[in-house]
Amino acid sequence: MSRRLHMIMLGIALTGCATHPTISPVPLKQGESYYGYTLSAENVLPLVFFRRGLTDKWDLGLRLGLPIYGSGIDISRLLVDKGNRSDILNLAYSFNPNHNIDYTYYRVVRKTKVNEKNNTTRQKLRYYGLRGMLILNGISGRRSHRFGILIGGAPAIKWGAGETPRRFYRFQWELGYFHDFDSMPIIELFNPRSFDHTRDPRFENFPHTVNGLPSEHSRLTGLSLRLSFPLVKSVASLPTVGEEP
Repeated sequence: MSRRLHMIMLGIALTGCATHPTISPVPLKQGESYYGYTLSAENVLPLVFFRRGLTDKWDLGLRLGLPIYGSGIDISRLLVDKGNRSDILNLAYSFNPNHNIDYTYYRVVRKTKVNEKNNTTRQKLRYYGLRGMLILNGISGRRSHRFGILIGGAPAIKWGAGETPRRFYRFQWELGYFHDFDSMPIIELFNPRSFDHTRDPRFENFPHTVNGLPSEHSRLTGLSLRLSFPLVKSVASLPTVGEEP
């Protein structure tokens, strides 16, 4: 058991199961940039990301993994922006041994609460998503089509009267799982033991490991756990004397 666990961890570290984009939970304006780095369980090594607002509704994202796995490109379209709610559609391609295409619908919700006693404002952020994930040609040479959900958020930001609120959050977290229904029954997710794909003829052609490494059909390949830290300046600059506000 210990040897198998070590092999799986080594496989994640060396190959990366499948990777996903880092979106900006705050809609970007045309010409605005959002960049930083992401730590993810699926890639282990950090990913550097960069996003650029093409218009007020479209933004383009690039990722660079170390040494290369996890790199990719994606594009987002802002569908709805109601101030406290944003709906975003994202299409992404990621380069790794289980190279994958993602299509994700995000709903980002911001809740603002004013404390009149302390004269401060506090804003929380949460987002939810539905993701389809297509692995075109995994390490066992097969295709995997997955579907699942993700949740994410960021620590609340707080500002007082007369202060400039932060434009971006200090960091964001995200957790998701995307299931391959061809590889195993979904009820097996709650079984702590490894799934034996040979015991049922429906799944015998969908191995979960190849030479001890997670394949495109593995449960681990569908798991996403990440923390992203923006490095872009997050506080709007106050106008200096003599400048127009």
